[in-house]
Amino acid sequence: MVRLAACALTVVLTAVSVLAPACNNTPAVDPAEQAAQIKKDLANAAARVNDEKWEEARAMLKRVLEAEPANTEALALQAKVSLFADKDAAKALELVDQAIAAKADVPDYHATRASALEKSGKDADAAAAWGKASQLDPDNGNYGLHQGQALRRAKQLEQAEGVFREVIKNDEAVKFVYSELGDVLREQGKLDEALTTYAKAMIKYQGDKTAHAGAAQVYEAKGETQKAIDEWSTYIRMDCCSEFSNNVAKKRIAELQQGRAG
Repeated sequence: MVRLAACALTVVLTAVSVLAPACNNTPAVDPAEQAAQIKKDLANAAARVNDEKWEEARAMLKRVLEAEPANTEALALQAKVSLFADKDAAKALELVDQAIAAKADVPDYHATRASALEKSGKDADAAAAWGKASQLDPDNGNYGLHQGQALRRAKQLEQAEGVFREVIKNDEAVKFVYSELGDVLREQGKLDEALTTYAKAMIKYQGDKTAHAGAAQVYEAKGETQKAIDEWSTYIRMDCCSEFSNNVAKKRIAELQQGRAG
């Protein structure tokens, strides 16, 4: 009798074990705690990206994207890691486009997109992306500066000139905007206006060596050899040993001096 009862108990327990769901030992995630951790990880990741501590940022973003694969801020930050740490412009563009598709009103997302397009050699498209960032945040003159630079590289000089003038009108304190404007004026053959603009750059930012290089090239175009040599010499004093100084400025001085002697 005891043996039968034990056997019956075994049958009952076996039936229960078959019918009952498998035991889940994974601890329940508290939504509030998870949200707080994601917020913390995003803030820390953004700081690490700014400090170029890529691997630390990568680990934090991995946690966020595992929890929220569509988190736009994490996608945009991961795009920067892909672009600047991994040198993978295509992946960066894929990630930031996902962020923009979900949330198109964040200027920094468009700025990241512009940087990825620049790395891909698509300067005209990059200029459009910088323009979108500037439209969303018109008080940030650096977006306009980058837009003008991209337009210049794309050989859209008139458009670049217009963008630089707009930046100056809104915030002339944006560093190097006068020398950038001087460059596009020079490249359009507006030599006297370019010289005036370079002079403003030298006054605004006394450390702006590019204004002296630009002025030197204007004087060369005008046939004023000594003034060109003086400006190239000033550039070299400000930047004695860079690649541009060694391969361009110093060579131009030697060539100008040789031409004058000949």
